[in-house]
Amino acid sequence: MVLSDFIALLALVISMYSIWIQNKGVKQELLITNVSEYTKRYQEIFEKLPKIVLDKNFNVDNLSDDEKEKIIRPVWLYFDLCYEQYLLHYELDIVDKKLWKYWEAGMISAFSRPSFFTCWNIITNISAYPRNFTNFVNHKMSQLHH
Repeated sequence: MVLSDFIALLALVISMYSIWIQNKGVKQELLITNVSEYTKRYQEIFEKLPKIVLDKNFNVDNLSDDEKEKIIRPVWLYFDLCYEQYLLHYELDIVDKKLWKYWEAGMISAFSRPSFFTCWNIITNISAYPRNFTNFVNHKMSQLHH
């Protein structure tokens, strides 16, 4: 091997390593951006809900239809967000286990509220979530409410 071949090979290896490092950095930036966007959406949804909804004694069934809709609509958006997160982890395998566990802990916290349990039962009758996600939520809900 002549010196020029060695230098060319070394340049190629260094270039490939540089591209790999840049790609890794771009992936991290995209992940941070996406997580920030999900956090923003989560905050916007929960800002729409009255704090009383998180109370263990709050009962959605005691509300008028108009009041109930003001609760169900943001909760439905929350379940949509949960579905997207579920999809990213289980179906697309984009989100790692560590981030998923963080998101799942947040879901369990919300699902533990009686109002979310009641809303889920209403929403599943009028929505068309895929069976795998519905089974996931039903399983979590049954663990928390039975």
